[in-house]
Amino acid sequence: MRQEIAALTKRLGVRAETIDADRLSLNSLADIVRGVSLFRETRLVVLRQLSEHKELWAKLGEWARDVSADTTLVLVEAKPDKRTKAYKTLVRAGEVIAAEPLTERTRSAAETWLRDLARAQGVEISRAQAANMVSRALIPNETSRIAEVDQLQLAHAVKALVNVDTVTDEAIAAVLPPAREFSVFDILELAARRDVRAVQKALSELRATDDPYKVMALLWVQWAQLAAAMMAEGVSSAQIASDLAIHPFVAKKLQALAPYFSAASVRELTQLAAELDYQSKTLAVAPWDIIDRFVLTVSTRNSPQENE
Repeated sequence: MRQEIAALTKRLGVRAETIDADRLSLNSLADIVRGVSLFRETRLVVLRQLSEHKELWAKLGEWARDVSADTTLVLVEAKPDKRTKAYKTLVRAGEVIAAEPLTERTRSAAETWLRDLARAQGVEISRAQAANMVSRALIPNETSRIAEVDQLQLAHAVKALVNVDTVTDEAIAAVLPPAREFSVFDILELAARRDVRAVQKALSELRATDDPYKVMALLWVQWAQLAAAMMAEGVSSAQIASDLAIHPFVAKKLQALAPYFSAASVRELTQLAAELDYQSKTLAVAPWDIIDRFVLTVSTRNSPQENE
């Protein structure tokens, strides 16, 4: 998205004006869209996440064709609601530029993008080095389970390599730390399989790189999805994916863990999760202690056969 805005800025020859949608009123939006300058100034106005303000979003839909010829209005939206009338009107009135994140499934495209970016800044990296850098910039997506390429991190790395005469593997390692090995789901999967040693290693890695409150929030979401999938006996993965609003591939991974749990252990662990979540909000308990207790309890539980 930054690259697209930068290209617009260069093409129009003006500086982008980024306006905080939280501070925008109907009157100020009208000034942007319908205001006429006496001096016929060319403007590039960037509004981020305007769709979160429903009244303004709807009104912009009504005014979509009234934007002054001197104004280029850019709407940056992460996940706009495509069902709204405003969205459909804006799409017809303007141009949609999809800046979809690159993922581990599109590594080849990511490596090509990276080499082009580096070349534009006078940095030469080989195909092997590009592959290494992309691998280092993969970050877990806790919703889709498909790792995304952190393009911003790669852009910073390229910038740091500008002053290097010859890019070596050592130089890459210095500006780009290796990717995180484990996600929260990986930890739950290891705990489901009762691999205590691997669980402890994964928790240690998360402690060094992640905010505990973020990890805890993700942990409860992941457990809720896992518990729901495990209790949905006889239900197809497609139906589970639909019910939980997750990717079918993710639903299949969740179902694959069902044999490792009994119904009784799912209920007990869900009750423990609820109690620990309550404690995290009411007692002075360190968040990592809560995370450790839950995950290690999952990994040291009895097997389904032992519960029977």
